[in-house]
Amino acid sequence: MGAAEEQDHQDGEGWLTKAEVREMWPQIRPISITAVARANSVRTSTVRSPDPTGEPAYHAADVRHVAARIARGEADVAPWQRADSDAARDDAAPGPPVRHSAGWGPENVPGLILLAIIVGLMLWGLTSPDNHGTVTGFVR
Repeated sequence: MGAAEEQDHQDGEGWLTKAEVREMWPQIRPISITAVARANSVRTSTVRSPDPTGEPAYHAADVRHVAARIARGEADVAPWQRADSDAARDDAAPGPPVRHSAGWGPENVPGLILLAIIVGLMLWGLTSPDNHGTVTGFVR
């Protein structure tokens, strides 16, 4: 980056934060701003951005140029990167979680065996002679 560009960056002229780019590209999902900028050759600053997230600053003229190309449908933007795409709507309002019924299938066999052992021990304990809480009957 040249001295003039560094001066522009320090003055805040010519460079935009990611939040400012989001305002200029409302059609693009916020998570895709960096990828769309890279795909459309938007220059980024190597100097630390005033943005608290630590994201690079984006060249304002490039951002404006790409904004016009996005509006005309000429920019290099994947469908899932657009805020008005089906993927964006699915992410914004996911459906209810899918519940799978617990069946008697092979994936549940270990749990069913454990359950059978526990029930068997409980029934065996009910039918065995009562030793009134002592362990002497088991020790001898």
